[in-house]
Formats: sequence, C-alpha cells, structure tokens
Amino acid sequence: MYGVSEVAETEFFRYIGAHRILEKLAETYPSPREKREVPLWMFVASNLSMRLHGVHAFHSYPYVVRCGGMLNAFGPEVAHKVRHPQTGDVTLSCLGFNDKNTYDRQTPCDQDYLRKFARSTEPQSLERWFNRDVMRILKQHRAFDAEGILLGDASYLFVPDNPNYEGSVRMLFDEHNHPVSSETVSAEEWGRCRWKRCYKLVSLVHTNRAGDYCLFAGLRILAGNAHEGPVLWDMVDGFVEAVGPGVMKRLILDRGFIDGREMGRCKEKYGIDMLIPLKRNMDIYQDVLGLIGGGRVRFEPYTPPPPKPPVQEKPARAPQEIRRREKKRQRTMNHRKAAVPPPPADGRCADVPRHREIKETTARTICDQLGISRP
Repeated sequence: MYGVSEVAETEFFRYIGAHRILEKLAETYPSPREKREVPLWMFVASNLSMRLHGVHAFHSYPYVVRCGGMLNAFGPEVAHKVRHPQTGDVTLSCLGFNDKNTYDRQTPCDQDYLRKFARSTEPQSLERWFNRDVMRILKQHRAFDAEGILLGDASYLFVPDNPNYEGSVRMLFDEHNHPVSSETVSAEEWGRCRWKRCYKLVSLVHTNRAGDYCLFAGLRILAGNAHEGPVLWDMVDGFVEAVGPGVMKRLILDRGFIDGREMGRCKEKYGIDMLIPLKRNMDIYQDVLGLIGGGRVRFEPYTPPPPKPPVQEKPARAPQEIRRREKKRQRTMNHRKAAVPPPPADGRCADVPRHREIKETTARTICDQLGISRP
C-alpha cells in the first residue's frame, strides 16, 4: 500500500478548503438520501483521503484517519489529538456530527456509514456527476491547459472470477492481455490464453505537451465486451457541454475509435482536431503512401512552437491617497529647494559672517554661565 505524506495531505485539504472546492463538490453530489446526519463534504473528503493513501476498503478508514493529515486541516472543531498523561499514548478524539454515540469517537464518521452511503449511490449518477459537475468546478479553478490536449483510451479492468461483480463478463485473453476469439484461436495459441472476468474503462485524460501530468476528464465503466466508440463520443459531448467549447482542442485516439461521421461532427461542431497514429496494416496508411507517390502530399519535419515568454506581472499601483500625498511632498521639496539662495560666484560660503556671529554668541553665553572671563 502506498500513501501520501501527512504534511502533503494537510496542505492539499487546506488548499481545497480555502477555495471552497469541498463545498462545491458536496453541493452537486448525487446524494441517495434525504436525511443527512453527516455532512456531504465529510463524505467526499474521507473518500479523497482514502484514495490519496491507495486504500479502497472502507474498514481501513480508521487507520487512514490516524496516519493521514486530513483532520489537521479541519481544526479542533472536527477532531483533535489527546496525549495520555500516564502512558504517553496519543489518541484521536472526534466530536462527530450527531449525539447518538455513547462512547468516545475515534473517527469523524463511522466506516460503515461511508460504505453504505457509497453503495447506495447510483453508479450512472456518480459517473455523470464526475464527468460534468466536477469538470465545471475544475474549469473554474483553471485546471485545464490552454493547448487543450486530451487522450481518449479504453482499457480492461480485471476482477476475480466471481459472478457477483455486476455487469462483468468472462473473456478470453492472450499472454499480452489482448482479447481473442475462442472460435478463431489456434490449438497452439490456446495454451497461452486465459479466461478472465473484466470490465472496460473508457476514459478522457487531459495532459500537456510535455506530459508532466495527467488529469482524468471523464470516466465510464462498461461490460468488457461492450464497444467503446459510442461511449467515447458521448463523453466528448458531455465534456463540451459541461466546460464549454474551446477547452478541448486536440483529441488523441487509437484506431479503435475511428469513426468518420463522429470525427467530422466533432470537428465541425466543436472545432476539435483528431490525431490517430497510423499502422502499416491499415488501409489509410496505403492511401497516404499513394498520395505521397503521386506528389500530392509533402511531409515536413515537425518542430514544436517556441515556449511563450513568462508573463511579467505589473507592479501593484499605490492607492490614490498615497499617490496624492507623494505629489504634495514632491511640491514641498521643490519649493524649499527654490527658496535656498544660490552660492556666490567666488565659491565662498555666503553664510560665513552669520556663522561667526552665532559662534561668538554661544561662546559668550557659556562663559557667563560658568563665571569666567572670555579669553
């Protein structure tokens, strides 16, 4: 099991708390219950904390709460740590959100509550919430790069061979986990194939040109034998509907998503450019070779555009009152400089006689006070 550090998790929750992201997620979450004894933001935060630690089983929630930094960001109103005076052991004390418990709470909410709440949430509503409402919130906080590069992909999710996995199917896969047909596989290849139970994950992933990060912009889970093409184009429509046109500018796909009608529709309606790598066994590859041989197409090496220069922030402008005081001070200094007489032409100080008079007066006053005669 892997997990994020306590300090990093604390900073993460403090950031999303300061920007009210948790509250926005809770406002749009498809809650399956009308009665809410635990706030929805705590349910969302608890699930985020478990995912940050790579934990999917809800019975590990008390361990995650003690080791993580989620509660550090929420302050003593939610939970605080107490040190035993005799043993020195540190225990977690949580106030909770209702008065039904007769014993001390060690977690802000019960692990069984999280499990039942998640189980009762409708899967289709949850997917729609993530693909649309969450994307709107991410756009508000500028989570999408200006180049608008997204990847469309479909992959298999393998699960134990248990029919209780609703919607899963058993399929035949080769040693590279590629699906094969049991009717066309040869006897030699049959020994290297295995029956596996699986789902299919269709996803939209946002990244930049350098590939520094990846952000899931859409998810759909289907039966393993379902076709991913129609699902992806529906996700593209939902993404554009949620965040508006212009965010998705380039969509990189593999050949399993080739659909001339849908690709043309997305280009005309949304202005999205489709990028699909070619393989030698594809008919369109032979078409390209024919165009090159006829001299109708000329390829040139691609050079990425130069990086944009960093934007120089303009210095903050002082308030009008301070600028007005500075102008008045400058006028006063100029008036004082103008009132000072210019020095004489011979270079001697014009105030020397005045200085001598002040010096003699001062010396005379000091001698009179001391009762001595002036030399």
